[in-house]
Amino acid sequence: MSARKFFTDEFPSPEQIKTDVQNFAFKVYHNAVKTDVYTEIRSFWLDYFLKDQPQREVARGDLLLGEENFNSYTDTDFWSLYRHFDFLWNKPTHQLTTDIAIELHKIRNTTLNLPAEYGLNYNPECYGFYVSTSYYPPNGGMMTPHADGYPEGEKKFMLLHFMLPITFKGQDYEGGGMVVYDKNDQKVDVDKIMKPGSIIFYDGSFKHGCERIIPYGDKKIGRLAMFAVPV
Repeated sequence: MSARKFFTDEFPSPEQIKTDVQNFAFKVYHNAVKTDVYTEIRSFWLDYFLKDQPQREVARGDLLLGEENFNSYTDTDFWSLYRHFDFLWNKPTHQLTTDIAIELHKIRNTTLNLPAEYGLNYNPECYGFYVSTSYYPPNGGMMTPHADGYPEGEKKFMLLHFMLPITFKGQDYEGGGMVVYDKNDQKVDVDKIMKPGSIIFYDGSFKHGCERIIPYGDKKIGRLAMFAVPV
């Protein structure tokens, strides 16, 4: 499936993404994603998180080859969110979401000078990813700022992450949302910048998190976003 189905001509080149993230730790690109992809994704996942009961707590590691897709929920001092895990060996929970995640993963690979298909098939390095659709509920959803990293001595390449927002600050919810710390350790309110059509690429080794979601009084919508988590 062609990436052109999802992305506009203004989507940045892998070379541009690499330069921007190396220089600034993150970069938000506007008018990069075709806005007509949002309607179906937004409708499906908001309905899903409203109706589908979590099967377990949110996992950080300890994922097993061959396990089923699952919904999860955690409410601790570190984070409070729903997160759906989609694994490529299963039938996608939502085909369009998985298709977009795969195309974005290929772009990430190319940016890192890796084969485009790396992580989509079995490999000796045991490298892959799962599709994470996360929902930070209103009046409580959050994630403490933190930096990701490799196990000691196992660094392979830059921890290049992307995040595709599906609901938006200033439209769906009033306050809180994603923050990223730049190379000067200054906090940037990323969700204040994002709008339909935007995507962020960032170096996961710099602090990032989600400040507590504050809803509008007449809406009960939180922060919904998708990314492909490398493992």
